[in-house]
Amino acid sequence: MIKVIVKYILTFIITMGILISLLFLSSLIPSNKIENNVRKSSEILMQDGEKKLVDTYFRQDCLFYFTDALMINTAYSIDSTNPYSSMLLARKNYVPGKTQNFHEEIQMHIGTSPKYTDKYYNTFQVAELYGLMHGDDIVDSYEYTRYWHGYLIFLRPLLAIMDLGAIRILTIALTGIFSIIIVWLIIKKLNLITAIIYIIGFILFDLFIVSNSMNEITTFIIALVAMIFILLRNGKFKNPAVVFLCIGMCTSFIDLLTTPLVTIGLTLPIYVLLNFKESNKKLYIECIKICIAWAVGYGLCWALKWVITDLTLHKHIISDAIKQIMYRTTADRTLLEVVIKNLNEIGRNVIIIFIGLLVIYSIIGLIKEFYISKVKNEKTPKIELLKVMIFLIIAIFPFIWYFFIRNHSFVHRFFTNRNYIITVINIQIALTIYMGFQNNLINKEDKKLIEEPKNKNL
Repeated sequence: MIKVIVKYILTFIITMGILISLLFLSSLIPSNKIENNVRKSSEILMQDGEKKLVDTYFRQDCLFYFTDALMINTAYSIDSTNPYSSMLLARKNYVPGKTQNFHEEIQMHIGTSPKYTDKYYNTFQVAELYGLMHGDDIVDSYEYTRYWHGYLIFLRPLLAIMDLGAIRILTIALTGIFSIIIVWLIIKKLNLITAIIYIIGFILFDLFIVSNSMNEITTFIIALVAMIFILLRNGKFKNPAVVFLCIGMCTSFIDLLTTPLVTIGLTLPIYVLLNFKESNKKLYIECIKICIAWAVGYGLCWALKWVITDLTLHKHIISDAIKQIMYRTTADRTLLEVVIKNLNEIGRNVIIIFIGLLVIYSIIGLIKEFYISKVKNEKTPKIELLKVMIFLIIAIFPFIWYFFIRNHSFVHRFFTNRNYIITVINIQIALTIYMGFQNNLINKEDKKLIEEPKNKNL
């Protein structure tokens, strides 16, 4: 037991060491090396606006470029002559020799120059970034210290060689490549029906549209990479919870609280399917360990930012972060209101298609069952309902998230609605297993046992 605990602690320390070191190294890039591409990026964003509505066949998707502008502003405002404090403070609008006023993080909203804040405290990050890069007299710099801003590990080096337009092409390409690899690995390691289910989820939730927004695609790319890793290892780990501890940490370090849940909600079902022959007890215990490890990795990584900033820079970030948590988690909104608002965002067509798929699965499954039992007079493999229940439990993760993070999920429903991809994928997996579409997961081990004696005689 002590060895296991030590392994978790060492994994946490080593992973944090690597992440912080990479963030520090990216902060050594002088801002004048990225200035030209930041300016071009601000012009691209100014054409798009603070947000962009994209109509697809299934739904109307909202790309929130507000935060992309904030991310680029933060990347530009890193002071390479003082990388340590600069990476922790995560200032924006900082220009050496020009900035006159320094503001600590503001509660309830992101601090923005008065010129780019209206009387209702709406802030305009895209316009502010454009102004900053085109000679506007912006002398106020604001901190955004409660996050690690780990995306800077990638964003600053990329801005040194390309602008936002090229970065978008890169993220779209990576999303496509990773998705193709995942589909191929799922077909190879599991079966075609699971691959189809994931494809449906990616299409219904406009994954390739989302990849146009750096902020909103981040968690999905983390999830895609994690899924590839788990599939390549065939789900065989001495301690899978350690892997998910790292996934939770990376999510917390890089993401700005968009849809962090997808990094476990899309990866855990893959792990379960790869280990479907394990006993119910072992699977449930592993799943509980994995969920706890992910949550601990996510929470401790975030908390460590507050502690380090408080201790080394003498900031009161811990108290500020706690106030933010209280604000984000408590609201006068009920869970039902949050759930309905997020459902409205995914659109009626997606809901209709999802229900239609469930009906189709059920009809085909019943026909298959009738044919096997009545026509062929054979017994269908038994499906243990407890195994099916694992996916139904994962499917309710978004509702648990909405319950605890009600205010944030209500206000930012235009991107938090994508948590429902977890529900859509996991309910389909549960139903297709129950209806007998994934019996290869049950029969695979029996086939192996039959073939092994033959091999021994050779």
